Amino acid sequence: MLPKFSNKFTMTRHTKEVNALAVSAQGALLLTGGNDARIALWSLASGEMMQEINVHAAGYISAITWMDVDDRGETMFAFGSSDGNIQLYERLNDALFEFRSSTIAHSGAIESLAWDANHRRLASAGDGSAQVLDTFTPVVSQPEKQPYIARTVHFYDKGASLLVSYLESGDVLCYSIEPWDLKWQKKVQSRIGNTALDGNYLLVSNLKDGVDKYAIPTLQRVQSFTHVILDNIPLQISVAKQSGLIVVGGDDGFARIFDYISGAYRGQLLHGSRGDRITPVASYEGRSGCVLVTASCLSRHSSVKVWGESEVVSEFLIHGSYV
Repeated sequence: MLPKFSNKFTMTRHTKEVNALAVSAQGALLLTGGNDARIALWSLASGEMMQEINVHAAGYISAITWMDVDDRGETMFAFGSSDGNIQLYERLNDALFEFRSSTIAHSGAIESLAWDANHRRLASAGDGSAQVLDTFTPVVSQPEKQPYIARTVHFYDKGASLLVSYLESGDVLCYSIEPWDLKWQKKVQSRIGNTALDGNYLLVSNLKDGVDKYAIPTLQRVQSFTHVILDNIPLQISVAKQSGLIVVGGDDGFARIFDYISGAYRGQLLHGSRGDRITPVASYEGRSGCVLVTASCLSRHSSVKVWGESEVVSEFLIHGSYV
């Protein structure tokens, strides 16, 4: 039985492309960031904007992650921007988030951020290399720079290792963190637009015909989620495993939903108009069910949509849509 989704809220604060989404650990809050150099904090219960942070000096917002430093996981977050800076914000006693610190992690835009709650470390990708920060102090003194774009980072092996993927070459490098050392380097069968880590599997948006699932550490392809790609843009991936779903961003006005087990296409989340890029996606699974988030990447005002379960159905038509 697969859930069916309906649009709960539409948020329209961003005036340019939305690049990054992050749902808090408890599913109560959503962070959005985009090319308007704006971070917006939203309530997923009401759809209301709770806070707005403008950082025009940093350039566009390219990545966001919550930092689960307590049981709630809603008191600290970090974001990366086009100037290579990572900024940390924190709040106390449910007050507004306030700036705490900033560090220059890369000489170019921050492509990806990841948080390891086990060791309380933050990882970043940008400018052809990866970096790990411990209490905002770099763990890697001289990160090795590749001649390709470092696209994504993921903590692996309970935070003992870091996976770094590269866009043009299709390389995936695995580093041990203490000490920092290259454990292995392997190549997937395509370029890497975006990735999502699910246990011992790496899902790769291949910029050609969909998403491929690779087993770690062999990087053997074990499954594919095939769909048409019109534009050569990296599409984000989100896994809602308990609900049996994979959500993939789109380049024609909608995001796609696939069955996690079979790989079958299950429908669309109709977000915008034909030709609109709906690149960012996110998901959260809690007691009240599964919540999906999509966002548009328009040069004018962009929107963020929150989708909640409306009912459970046994199957969908192959061209079915969620509206």
